[in-house]
Amino acid sequence: MKTALCAFLSVLTLSLASPSVIAEGKDSPITTGVPAGFESASVTVNGVKIHYVIGGHGPAIVLLHGWPETWYEWRHMLPLFAENFTVVAPDLRGMGDSSLEATGYDKKTLAQDIHALVVHLKLTKPVIVGHDWGAPVAYAYAAQYRNEVERLIMVEGLTFGPWLKNTNLAWFFNFFRIPGYAEALLPGREPVFLKYFYEAKEYHVLPEAFPPEAVEVYIRSYARPDRMHATYELYRSIDQDVQDNAQFSRVPLTIPVLAVAAEKGAGAELLNSISKLTTSSTAVVFKQTGHFIPEERPQDLAQIIKQFIAGQPVPTEWSPSH
Repeated sequence: MKTALCAFLSVLTLSLASPSVIAEGKDSPITTGVPAGFESASVTVNGVKIHYVIGGHGPAIVLLHGWPETWYEWRHMLPLFAENFTVVAPDLRGMGDSSLEATGYDKKTLAQDIHALVVHLKLTKPVIVGHDWGAPVAYAYAAQYRNEVERLIMVEGLTFGPWLKNTNLAWFFNFFRIPGYAEALLPGREPVFLKYFYEAKEYHVLPEAFPPEAVEVYIRSYARPDRMHATYELYRSIDQDVQDNAQFSRVPLTIPVLAVAAEKGAGAELLNSISKLTTSSTAVVFKQTGHFIPEERPQDLAQIIKQFIAGQPVPTEWSPSH
């Protein structure tokens, strides 16, 4: 039975054409809702077209989105930083309006894309902020370019390494990691599948943080032909991430690192993984908050980040009563 299943999946995988070829001519842009004072642009770096939103003035801060989101998850926070920072919110390769590629979704390579963008924009020693999958990408950036990062901020995103006993942290991890399986089941059903993550109570304290127009933006992004390929590869590259991070962590980061966890999210698991990566970390737990902190608590998260960047004390806990 196992042999037959493996044979079926092998045939199915081979029958799938290259995503970049399949999507050609059918991949309409989806960027919308760019805040006033910001602009949307794209540039080819590291062999990949990277879309980004940029605005503001001052030292650079780069905001890396998670899944299943795009740069748009930072829409509320961009104006909050613009007065004091040059703010850049890119789409990771394969997501949003960045180009869909067949490979390169390990976090080390995704970080190289963002570094190439930073170099192109001539930004100096940015603060790197990542949420969800953006957090391990942010770590991979800091680990590879240690003298080119001012501070690192990781929001509700685990860095996968040998310190984790289990890398299948939720039911969909295994689902995505079976070669060819999700590709066979999800085409045409992406809206139903994705709405679970925007609506499921286990991920949210404030469900109104995902209004219908925001859900529509994200679904339009991931439901385009073959665009879920980037999702699958984020998860299928975890074993490579473990190897890369084991190597990176041999030399802990010495820059200031802030870990932001949600009470109804990564919590202690995130704080434990941070301890393996750095000699200088600060942690804050957002009480009465779900996994998607940039959507649920944008003003409060921005304030905490500003305090950390300024070298001011950061509370170990935040709650709506503060």
